[in-house]
Parts: sequence; C-alpha cells; structure tokens
Amino acid sequence: MAFVVATFPEHVKRQGRLASYSTAAWHVASGVVEIIAAVAFFIVGLIDYVSTFSRTAGWTYLTNQPVLDYGQFFGVGTLGFLSYLLLPRTLFLVYCFGEGILRALDASLTGRHLGMAAVALPWRAVAALAVWGQSAKIAALIGPSRPDEVVEPADSRFSMLEIYSTEEKPWREEQVVAHGGRFFQLAEKRLVPRGRHHAWRYLLHELEEREILRGTIVRYDDVSEAGDSSRCPRGAELR
Repeated sequence: MAFVVATFPEHVKRQGRLASYSTAAWHVASGVVEIIAAVAFFIVGLIDYVSTFSRTAGWTYLTNQPVLDYGQFFGVGTLGFLSYLLLPRTLFLVYCFGEGILRALDASLTGRHLGMAAVALPWRAVAALAVWGQSAKIAALIGPSRPDEVVEPADSRFSMLEIYSTEEKPWREEQVVAHGGRFFQLAEKRLVPRGRHHAWRYLLHELEEREILRGTIVRYDDVSEAGDSSRCPRGAELR
C-alpha cells in the first residue's frame, strides 16, 4: 500500500488516511523502481526497434549500396538509435528515468514526497473535471443572477441575520460583517432552495458590544445607507 501511495500526487498524501502510508523510505524505493523500470523498458524497446529497423529501412539502404563497409553498417545502427530516441514512448521513458532520480534524491535529502507525473496528471485532470461539474451543477441550481435578499434578525426564524445571495462570497470562516450599525459573525454558509431556484444562505449571529473584533471587517449595508458602496452588494433588498 505504501508503495502505491508513493506514486500519488504530493498534495493528496499530505494529510488524512494516506499520510500514514507516505514515508521517505518508500518514496526512495519508488524512485529507484521507476529508474530501473525506465532503463529496462528503454533497453528492450531499443533492441526491438533497431532489430526491426535493420530488417526494413536499414536493410533496404544496405542492399542498394554498391559497396558495403563498416561505416555504412555503423551509420544504419546510429540512424536506428537516433530515430528510436525521437519516439514519444522513448521520450517518456527518458523523462521517467530523470523523474525517478529526482524523486529518490528529493525524498532522501529534503523529505519531500513527490509523486509520479504519469499518476499526477490524470489525477489532476479528473479532479479539475469534478470541480467543473460541481460548479456547473451549482450554477444550474442557482439560476439567473438576482439581488441579495437580507432577512433581519427580528424577522428571522433563526433569530440571526440571514443573507441570501446568488454570489458565493469570499468570506472566511467566522467572518465579521458590519451591517446596519451592528456587527455580526458568520455562523453558517449553505446552498439552500429559495423560491424557484437555490441561493447561498449566510447565517450571521450578532456580536455583543463588549466583544473584541478580530480580523478584517466586511461592510454589508443597503447601498442607500452605506458610506462605502464598494463593499456593499448592489441592489440589496432589506426585508
């Protein structure tokens, strides 16, 4: 299991269940195996390619020469070797050879747990596709852009400030928000049904006057009341 995990992308095995299987020793071993495998496949492929080349294009060239000498045989072998180096699979094997050296040295010297590109690239492609699919699904649920809807604590069934928005706001956890001359702190963010579509619901509880405010304060008010309209949602509706 640890050997398989060593091939995974670095960011995947930094934490969680896979972190216990990710060790420097196994990454060194994985790098060495990658080097050996790349060299072995390179040699086998070279022998097969040069042999085939000698029986086809190389043989055609030699049989059309009036006089044969050592230089012509050497030229055919060299041409076969160089043409083999230009094959995509050969370039991939050369890359794997260098990558194996880098992974083994990096794991032994710096402790980094680098993965294999042959695994990391498809992994990232699948992850990006999943993110795109999730974003498209959320966009379909939210529907067209609409003004923010604000429910004051007095009218809220949660007794909290409710903000419904089609925009996913870049608010951090426990974000402090100034609204209507009072300060609120983000308690929950969730995508919920709202009318015919869905919307992001932000629940914020009011802070006591004596509480110490930490971090950046985001101003969120009705545009007609806000002194800094650049930090306010345009077209916000108060209810």
